[in-house]
This record gives sequence, structure tokens and C-alpha cells, in this order.
Amino acid sequence: MSTAAKTYIGLSVGNHNSVIAIINKDHRAEVIANEDGEHKTPTYIAFSGEEEYHGSQAKHQIVRNAQNTVAGFRDILGKQYSASMAEQHAGFAAIEAEADGSAVFVIRAGESGSELRLTAHDATVRYLVRLRTTAEEYLGRKIDGAVLAVPVWFTEAQRASISAACADAGLPLLQLVTEPAAAALQYGLGRESSSDSVALVVDVGGTGSDVSLVAATGGLVTVVASAHTTAVSGEVIDDVLVRHFAAEFTRANGVDVMGNARAVRKLRQSVEGTKRTLSSATTAPCAVESLADGIDFNSSVNRTRFDILCARTYAPLLETIEKVVADAGYTLNQVDQVLLCGGAARVRKLQSRVASLFPESTEIRDDAAEELDEVIAAGCAEQAALIAQGVADPSVQAAADLKVDVLANAVGLQINADDLAPVLRKDTPLPASRSVRVALPKGETRAYIAVSEGEPVPPKPESEEDEEENDDEDAEEEEAAPLYRPTRLLAEMVLELDAADENTRVEVSFFVGTDKKLTVTATEPVSGKTITAVIPQ
Repeated sequence: MSTAAKTYIGLSVGNHNSVIAIINKDHRAEVIANEDGEHKTPTYIAFSGEEEYHGSQAKHQIVRNAQNTVAGFRDILGKQYSASMAEQHAGFAAIEAEADGSAVFVIRAGESGSELRLTAHDATVRYLVRLRTTAEEYLGRKIDGAVLAVPVWFTEAQRASISAACADAGLPLLQLVTEPAAAALQYGLGRESSSDSVALVVDVGGTGSDVSLVAATGGLVTVVASAHTTAVSGEVIDDVLVRHFAAEFTRANGVDVMGNARAVRKLRQSVEGTKRTLSSATTAPCAVESLADGIDFNSSVNRTRFDILCARTYAPLLETIEKVVADAGYTLNQVDQVLLCGGAARVRKLQSRVASLFPESTEIRDDAAEELDEVIAAGCAEQAALIAQGVADPSVQAAADLKVDVLANAVGLQINADDLAPVLRKDTPLPASRSVRVALPKGETRAYIAVSEGEPVPPKPESEEDEEENDDEDAEEEEAAPLYRPTRLLAEMVLELDAADENTRVEVSFFVGTDKKLTVTATEPVSGKTITAVIPQ
């Protein structure tokens, strides 16, 4: 984003790829291409002799020079060394423990055999310098500030570490925002202050998946609950394709590919393209020159076969979705939108499996950017634009990440013993106010208002008898079950009125302050008659 004197960018640094975005002259998010003309810059650094490589050039070093290729450094920021950390990064530059317990990447690529030891901070600084340079060369001017996204599960130590890396890389940091908040912003969640919405951000990245439930109320987006799993990721899906094609190569040539680390790395790089193609085409090729023993490999897979191979890999993601929603105190039928992001979320079968969890009324969205792995960076650029316009305060965290008090339970109008019309929903940031209008029967002289807390009602399983009734064309449609039921009556109010006509409406206003005190006021605008109830915390 550029003003007369300032140029701001949005930045997403992932474990596999990183993306830079700006807000262009048409006020839309635009992804910056790197020196190779690519919108995604692989998050790798490699060393060969005296040369240092970044991005795609570093990723190409994996086949021949994996032991001197640094990967996964983002998630190591702010962490102490552990044996599991070293195991997770096996196959790349070795990770060892320093005397102070921190983790360090060990590079032995110099012509003299000298050793280079890079901390995660060092690697991140070098990589961020490259991203800053890419942006400045593309735009033709220096970068004055960046909004950067981090995983929602990052600790304070990790946030502080990446902030320090930005400072050392000469990249002025405006704000850190969580990835689901950035995604929600790019999808337009909470843009209308009068519209309340509950959305699930499903981010399927290269090394893991993040599922976050976010509530947009009064223009403020709040991350209500989230969970991270490494059981579903781009790498896991790649593994399925690698095993499939490796088995095919072995059957045809009698050569074991899986026992050849270099061959596996070559095959893995090829199947990334195969997987990407299958998101838009029904068949995709996989070709590797001299895969093993000098034998070339050429094959293809159709989407149906791919879906069968990967069918079991999606189950942990579905379980994580159900857990996040349940832990937040919601039901699946209360989720208004599912917002997809992350490169692996483009897999069509994965999208349909996620959609199958929700009712047809829930909107499954993948339209926030040209590519799903660009969504978060674009959201960061949107936040940078808000800062440039003075709408967002860069001295504090983004509104989507503020730790604000929220409403513990939904409150609303009790219709009957089994039905509640929620006015303020659970997890609404405080202070909050909402109003609804209630019609009265003609001739009515009293408006009875019951205010209650409520809870969501799980959808009722359909019995065989119900199915038979639904199949009967003459059967009457049953009234839809309420989404909320009352759990605790808070107040009863009676507003005395003149005889109501067909235009009479009573406006009922709810207000909850930061002290958690609920004030409900019922007013008939024509006569000006009003009544108020104050319910303490």
C-alpha cells in the first residue's frame, strides 16, 4: 500500500512458501512476483560452496544438496532445541543444540570445509532481507512498513522472535496479525458492522493444518477457538502420491525408489505439480528424468484415482473441525461460512469432505484470491491499507487479535419454553449493543417481553420414520427446529400500550458493557412509552 510518503506491504511467511502483497491503484490486493516471476517464494535457504541461494533456487538444491539446505526455520523461532525437532527436519541441514540450549542449523558447504552455524533467527533474517529486496525491486521504492501474519498458536516468545528478525532484516514491522484473522479480513468477514457472522477458517498448509472458529460482531473479528494438526497437510498428500508412483516405478523396473533418498526427493518435487494440476484438471502427469538407476519415469494419475488414494488422509482434518466447533460451544449448523486457505486446500475432494460436515445453508468459500495460498498475505495487505488510511492503529495489535472481553452466553427474547431468538450471540466482544423490532397482534394493549440466556440446539437426527414422512409428497413440512433454546430466564417485562394496530412495533434494545451488566429497554416509538430492566452480571 502506498501513500504520498509511505509504502506498506502484507507478508505471509509459511514453512513451505511465502507471499508478498500490496493494495494496488484499484484498491485491490495484488501479489508481488519475485525475481523468477513467481507469486510464491519457497521458504528455503541453501548453501553451495561460497554461494547462498534463496527461494526457488534454494529449493532446487534439495535434490543434490539437501544437507546444506535450511528449511522449516519459521517454526523453530523462539524455541529451544529438542530431539523431536531434529527428527522432524531430518533430510535437510542438521539441527544441533548450542551451549545455551537453542537450536542451530549446521552448514558444511564451504570449499575449505568450514562450518557455518545458523540459528533460526539468523536464517529468518537472511530470508526476510531477500523478501524485502524483492518487494523494493518490484515496486521501485523502499518499504516503509509491513503487516506480517503468524500462526494463531505462536507463543509470545515466537512473536517476539519474529519481530526481532524483522528489525534485524531492516523490515519495519507495523503489526503482527494471526493467520485466521488475516484470512477473515481478506474474505470480508466483519466488514459490515451491522452484520454478525460465525465462520470457520480452514488453513491447509504445507506442513500442517490450522482450524479456527472466528466470530464477527459489530465489525470486530475475534478468534474464538483454534487447533493445529500435522496429520493433514500438503506434505501428507504428497507422500500418498510419492508412494503410489514409486510403487508403479518398482513394478515396471524392479528398482526400489523408496530406499533411495535422492530419488524420493526428485519424485516429491514432481508430485507437487501433479497435485496442483489435479485441482483444475481431471488428469495430471508426473515425469522425472533419471529417477533411479538412470531410468526416466513418465506416468499420470486421474482425479478419481487420486481421490481414492487420499481418501483416508482427510479424516483428521474433519475430526479437528468438529472438535474446534464443539469446544467453542457451537454446533456445525451455526457456522455461517467456511473460509478455505492454504495451498493444499485447493484439493477438490478435501473441499467436498469439509462441506459434507455442514448443512447446505453454510457457505463454503474459496474465492478470496486467485490462489488459496495468497489469501493470508492479501489479508495482511488489507490491514496495511487500513493503517495507511488511519483506520487501524499500528501501535496496537490488529483488532482481530485483541484480547477483549466477550459475552459468555447468548442472550435474547424467549419465544416459548423451547425457542430463543438470540439478539447478542455467545462470544460477542464487549461492550455490545443490538436492537430488534417486535410486532404485536392487532388490538393488543400489553407487550410481554421475556429475556433469557440460551444455548445452541444440535440438529435432531432424522429417524427412518421421519425419512418416510419426508418422502411422502402429501406430508406436511415440519416447522424448522430452533437454533437456540432458553437456559436461564433473566427478566420479564410488561409494557402497557394503547391498542396496537397493524403498524405497531416495539423496539427492544440490548446493551452489555465491559462490566457484563445487561440493560434491556423496550420502547414503542409512536407513543414514546418505554420500560427498562437492568440485569447485573
